[in-house]
Amino acid sequence: MVLALRQKSYRIPISRSQISAFVVCVVVAVTTTIQAEDLFRDHIAPLLERRCLGCHNETDRKGDFSLQTQQHLHDSGFIVPGMPGDSALLNAVVALSSEEIPAMPKDGDPLPLDDVNLLRKWIASGAEWPEGFRLTEPTVDNFDWWSLRPIMSYQPPIFDDSFGHDWVRTPVDAFVLRKLRSQSLEPSPEADRRTLIRRVTFDLTGLPPTPEEIDSFVSDSSGDAYEHVVDRLLASPQYGERWARHWLDVVRYADTCGYDKDKLRPNAWPYRDYVIRSFNDDKPYGRFVQEQIAGDVLFPGEPDGILGLGFIAAGPWDFIGHVEVPESKIDGMVARNLDRDDMVAGTLNSFCSVTMQCARCHNHKFDPFTQEHYYSLQSVFAAVDRAERPYDAASAAEAQSQEPGDSPPRRMVYSAATHFAQQGNFRPTEGKPRAVKILHRGNETQPGKDVQPGTIPLRADDAWQFELPSDHSEGDRRAALARWITRPDHPFTWRSIVNRVWQYHFGRAIVDSANDFGRMGQLPTHPELLDWLAVDFRDHGQSFKRMHRLIVTSAVYRQSSVNNPAAETIDSENKFLWRMNRRRLEAEEIRDAVLAVSGKLNTEMGGPGFYLFELEKPEHSPHYEYQKFDPEDARSHRRSVYRFIVRSQPDPFMTTLDCADSSQSTPRRHETQTALQALSLLNNRFTLSMSRHFATRLEKSDKSVDEQVDHAFQLLTGRKPALEEQSQMTAYAEQHGLPALCRLLFNLSEFVFVD
Repeated sequence: MVLALRQKSYRIPISRSQISAFVVCVVVAVTTTIQAEDLFRDHIAPLLERRCLGCHNETDRKGDFSLQTQQHLHDSGFIVPGMPGDSALLNAVVALSSEEIPAMPKDGDPLPLDDVNLLRKWIASGAEWPEGFRLTEPTVDNFDWWSLRPIMSYQPPIFDDSFGHDWVRTPVDAFVLRKLRSQSLEPSPEADRRTLIRRVTFDLTGLPPTPEEIDSFVSDSSGDAYEHVVDRLLASPQYGERWARHWLDVVRYADTCGYDKDKLRPNAWPYRDYVIRSFNDDKPYGRFVQEQIAGDVLFPGEPDGILGLGFIAAGPWDFIGHVEVPESKIDGMVARNLDRDDMVAGTLNSFCSVTMQCARCHNHKFDPFTQEHYYSLQSVFAAVDRAERPYDAASAAEAQSQEPGDSPPRRMVYSAATHFAQQGNFRPTEGKPRAVKILHRGNETQPGKDVQPGTIPLRADDAWQFELPSDHSEGDRRAALARWITRPDHPFTWRSIVNRVWQYHFGRAIVDSANDFGRMGQLPTHPELLDWLAVDFRDHGQSFKRMHRLIVTSAVYRQSSVNNPAAETIDSENKFLWRMNRRRLEAEEIRDAVLAVSGKLNTEMGGPGFYLFELEKPEHSPHYEYQKFDPEDARSHRRSVYRFIVRSQPDPFMTTLDCADSSQSTPRRHETQTALQALSLLNNRFTLSMSRHFATRLEKSDKSVDEQVDHAFQLLTGRKPALEEQSQMTAYAEQHGLPALCRLLFNLSEFVFVD
């Protein structure tokens, strides 16, 4: 431009000041263009990608327009450059009044005022869009997040002062005490012995201690009396029944399929028994994980290698979508896509505390996982369905025989399977993986490119696709995933499981979103303690019982639950554990404790689940009639972990007491306080029946009403009643009868709560 001026200067005289002014105008124009492009690249493009592109892209074209390219925007007519007031895009995201919700983003939060002003500024300045620029769905590529960082091996703090030195019993205490002091807090005194044995007995076995066990511990003056109690409880078969229930909550175990017809799964229970036995045997956690994903491949010939696969099949299953609709039709494709989604979500949620299901329809909004990662995980399960299969050699051989007159195989488990008898349109893959493609917005009718088996990256340069030979088997995919999850350096796996165990002991996890360690989850309150527990658990045999012992023998676990107003003003939620958390018994614990104190608990272990309903019309859509069930049926007096769990019609009594919803993963039970709970414990036919049995037990063992009241109170609360309590309860029993008193005692706070 300057050169052209010089060439013409001999004809048109131009002053130096005029040249300078012209150059300034050019520079200003160029700078303005650069600033406009910066505004678009740095602010407008990310905003449109984050809040608009999900619907208004060249494939979906919701509202019949796209914002993906400059041409798309021009064709839409939704932007009038230089005229914000006439631009429909801006008007759609602006509320006309303070009470009105903007029309866009649809089903999303309104744009913040700052974002609206940026859009207005961009349009007013000409709606600059760099040539060739194309909006793409945003991805998160930042791996700098606490749960993705390597697990660190921290040394427990050391205290020089006498209190710190004397109070710390285990390394757990040292980490907790340092955090307490950083918040100007001090721990609470130790709970009394009656409180302590009741707490640890319910925690480890889910049952109340007997008066004899309480008295023995209280009178034992030896220095390791409490440790002996802990060892006895961990060796009890009731330990596995208690802790299996926690795991079954997470994996969504039930004995029916859910969905519309909610068909029975008569052979789901062997997986439940496998989990109980694994806890009682103190199976190393890495082995426990591998058996549940690829036990048939990694441990061939061993029953647990197949029984563990009940994990993959534990969640809901659409009978109609699989059996009554062929896989070639859209509804059939949808059913099988959702089935694989359930397997992916269950695996990553349970073992890694990762919400991978968020990436089924779009790249994860907050964590560095994409649709390709998600569908690569789906590919791992591409040949797997849910069906009954034999789990020992004899039954397998029997299953392979369809000679006439042969009896059907007996030892079967409902689990992941590739070979099974065809049922309607539900055909086995026989180990041949289905083709898995990336689905646009998760839509089965919009398939994209093929994917290969793989998982999620744990760092930016991670090789996340599995290296498998071209002739690999279906099981090789699951085996690769199982080995990946149990890698010693896995940042999610070891943190996830110790966090869960901590939560079940304290009522609150170190990371309070136990199924989500991503950016939408919670931050750890004690990050160094979490890593120390993960390393200690991983490197010392992966023993649950060892970890339990470490936690329940700690000083922090032995604290009183009594409130401290001064401490509460600093930490009202008790996040830093300046006292023990009081908790209400879970539904199973209440039911089992009622059976135990009534003298009716049947301690038989294992086997098919017992019904708490009358089953009608099982051949079509089963009806589960709870109101017709007789609570006097002795077959139902077993521990609640063995009850037959129905998804669509859960037991009303257990649901009232906040039992887990088996249709979804339950990392922590809800704890509500409602009048309906008290009414159920007073009037439910089960409690009416058990109050009569409880009274009969008392009448057989004690002669006077005073003795009966004293004995009842000890069985229920672990202590003798005070004189006034004794007097009131005796008078009530004499006036209304002993069964009526027993009903009343089932509602005692001291019975349904653990301090």
